[in-house]
Amino acid sequence: MTNLVIDLNNLFFRSLYITGGYGPRSYSFDSQSEIDQLMRKVSTDITYLIRKTNPSRVIFGLDSSSWRKKIKIEENEGYKGQREKSERLNWDNIFATLTEFSEILKESGFIVSHIDQAEADDILCLWRDELLFNKNQHVIIVSADEDVRQLVAFYPYETGKKAFSVVFNPFTYGKQKNRKLYIPKYFQSWIDEEEEVDIFNTHIDVDKQDFVRLRNNEQVLFEQTEGNLIALRKLFCGDDGDNVPAFYTWINDKGKEVRVTNSIFLKIKEELRLDDVEDLNDPKKLDQLRMLLGRLSNTHINFDVGLRLQRQAKLVYLSRSMFPIEIVEEFDKTKDEYFAQSHIHPQNWNMNSLLEGTKYIKIQGKPSSGTEASIFKEMDKISKHLF
Repeated sequence: MTNLVIDLNNLFFRSLYITGGYGPRSYSFDSQSEIDQLMRKVSTDITYLIRKTNPSRVIFGLDSSSWRKKIKIEENEGYKGQREKSERLNWDNIFATLTEFSEILKESGFIVSHIDQAEADDILCLWRDELLFNKNQHVIIVSADEDVRQLVAFYPYETGKKAFSVVFNPFTYGKQKNRKLYIPKYFQSWIDEEEEVDIFNTHIDVDKQDFVRLRNNEQVLFEQTEGNLIALRKLFCGDDGDNVPAFYTWINDKGKEVRVTNSIFLKIKEELRLDDVEDLNDPKKLDQLRMLLGRLSNTHINFDVGLRLQRQAKLVYLSRSMFPIEIVEEFDKTKDEYFAQSHIHPQNWNMNSLLEGTKYIKIQGKPSSGTEASIFKEMDKISKHLF
């Protein structure tokens, strides 16, 4: 069984950018016409993904205000504190549209998972763990966010059987024409294995065939990724996009500020024999790390390395063990309710079927009053050009 787990905020704002464009003629989303276009565009993008990945279950993760913003960062103004909203955009309308769209998804029978203080990335992580490790089912996580790639993994749940978690970035950039599927070790050999076939097709792995079709027919490039190293690298090198500082910054003998770079990280990883963030739980590693940092920077380390590690891990590491207990308990309390609810068969959905009965499509052949949505009736037919 394959589950499609989508970062709804990430896709929504990508669709918003494509719809609104940029420059002097870009949208502000003040008008109903522009809001209609956004609603139809995100619906087109979502249903396109569902049709192309052919999942058995679709789950959406929805952002809340992040618990990480409460973590004190001495070096700057805090987690994502550098981000500013464009004053040109009508954010009230944009967020109202996102809320309305999430309600449409719920009413259509999809799972929309939202937990107070949890980011969508946190929710995707919790669902990945539940589906991959507890249910032994495949997971396709959809997001353009590099951080989410740390959730790429495989799980050998029986002799000769594995379940996989992969990350699909459905967006292309510049001259890059291929979308990317980030895969773990053993995934490529798994889909390349020849299967026994009989006249009744009882041995055919339909999930595997969906992945093969995605690779062969949909211009998707498979890229093997070591998910466990992504968070480890960010822990030491930081993440400017989220305003996470490097693990250590110092002034060199030329008076220039220097930070832990990727090359320094690789030296730390090699000398301390680190494979993932969990390796840093070894108390012996703390003294080794302190001495190594001092040698690499030619400085005296005057901060608590253990506390710094804890702070960095909370800021960058997607792990159930890092999340506040309230978030984990809320997920565990509600997951069974989601599994118990009746599910739809979403494979053949399109923009019109998702928005059926709303003001954003024609009703019984007549345009909905008060909108210009009918102008965009051809959008779903050209969705393959929108990615």
